[in-house]
Amino acid sequence: MKIKKHKASVKIKILFLLFNFSFLIGAFAQQDAQYSQYMFNLLAINPASAGNREVLATSLTYRDQWTGIAGSPSTKAFSIQMPLKKKKIGVGAEIISDRLGPENASAVLLSYAYRIRFLKGHLALGLRAGVYDYVFDWSKMDYKDLNDTYYINNAASRTSKIAGTGDLGFFYYSRTLYCGLGMTHLNHGKISDFAVNDTTSRQSTHFFIPVSKAFEVGTTVVNPTMLIKGASKAPSEIDLGCNFLIKDRLWLGFSLRSGYGMVLLTQFQITDKLKVGYSYDYGSNRIGRAGKGSHEIMLGYDINIFGTKMMTPRYL
Repeated sequence: MKIKKHKASVKIKILFLLFNFSFLIGAFAQQDAQYSQYMFNLLAINPASAGNREVLATSLTYRDQWTGIAGSPSTKAFSIQMPLKKKKIGVGAEIISDRLGPENASAVLLSYAYRIRFLKGHLALGLRAGVYDYVFDWSKMDYKDLNDTYYINNAASRTSKIAGTGDLGFFYYSRTLYCGLGMTHLNHGKISDFAVNDTTSRQSTHFFIPVSKAFEVGTTVVNPTMLIKGASKAPSEIDLGCNFLIKDRLWLGFSLRSGYGMVLLTQFQITDKLKVGYSYDYGSNRIGRAGKGSHEIMLGYDINIFGTKMMTPRYL
């Protein structure tokens, strides 16, 4: 079976192979959405970072990945986070919609972080729990063989599977540095039953290890970053980059993604509360060239509810 025909048939085949590998045969592969501007919203990859910026922070993200491929990944995400008044506790919430071909995953996630003073900063333990709704629209599949068992059982139908998730994170941060470990789907929740020889697909445990350090050079903040990420039984990736904050207003940065290509990003602080960011991914491998780039837009709004200084590498 295959996704409905498109003029760029070779590109569709590439996408369909990825879809099959990740979901239809129940393989353990990367399933969580990817974000190129993760450093501006660490809650997306680590629940222990909830409230670390010491403000009520909101973020709205739209990512369109591989725009040259029909049915390619598209992600919409909204998050809100803040510290509680006693400041040892941070909380956060996320709403996510992640689409890939005939599959759409929607999630509501709640995060809790407990923080203690450690060395020159804070050490946090974070927990996240939530619910995913995986919806498969089988009418978007075009079957070569009408005797295909998947066609007999699922043609022209929509199936939905609710699965919970349990995530864990550790996070250390100071005025100029952060590092951590975030792990998702430790429960390996069941994504779908395909009614074919008891074939099932489950959530794959993902891990994210971000490291960042900020240096002040004149009126510019230089911020090298590294992100190691991977999933169960799938190859890991490393993003190595560097961002520059110019006069406390404009971010310019880049990163190199192992096995894929590079990312260019920018963010502008419109006011003390409002910011907007954009990133462009260019892939030099086969799927990257076929995809013709990925675009990500982020809009953030912060409210300093306690009147304290924000604790992130962007403010020295």
